[in-house]
Amino acid sequence: MKTIELRRRAVGTPAQILNRAIEPSTWAGAGTSVTVHRGAAEGAHLTTRTPLRAADLPAAAARFLGEGAELVQEVRADPVDAQSPEAHVAIAAEVAGAPVDVDIAIALREISGGTDIHAITRIVSSVPLFGSMVESALEPYVESLLSERLDQLVDL
Repeated sequence: MKTIELRRRAVGTPAQILNRAIEPSTWAGAGTSVTVHRGAAEGAHLTTRTPLRAADLPAAAARFLGEGAELVQEVRADPVDAQSPEAHVAIAAEVAGAPVDVDIAIALREISGGTDIHAITRIVSSVPLFGSMVESALEPYVESLLSERLDQLVDL
């Protein structure tokens, strides 16, 4: 298992940052589709689907993907009101048919002048004998993607 820990500070309340995190436009990108199952008031739940090209991935990970591979992310958050001093987002990501799971826990906590965003990501591969190599190969790719998403949340 590989663990990635990232932090950001943002202007705005945890509820504002959460609302940004669950906006479909936050997840838009190269062929990504977003399905919103529930909004923030009911406890957010959305699913994103992004086609993956083996050429865009590290070689160690690409060899386990077939044509038509797709990254599926389930994004969930408990309901929060505008005055909540904290919020939590959980993201479970998988590549359908690939032996890798990525779980991300994001804590949003009110601090003086804004919100502290703390993300902990765990990458786990079940490939016998080579799982740690796949995890290591994916680590910089996943960190880069997560860093981009967190930067989007900061730029309210």
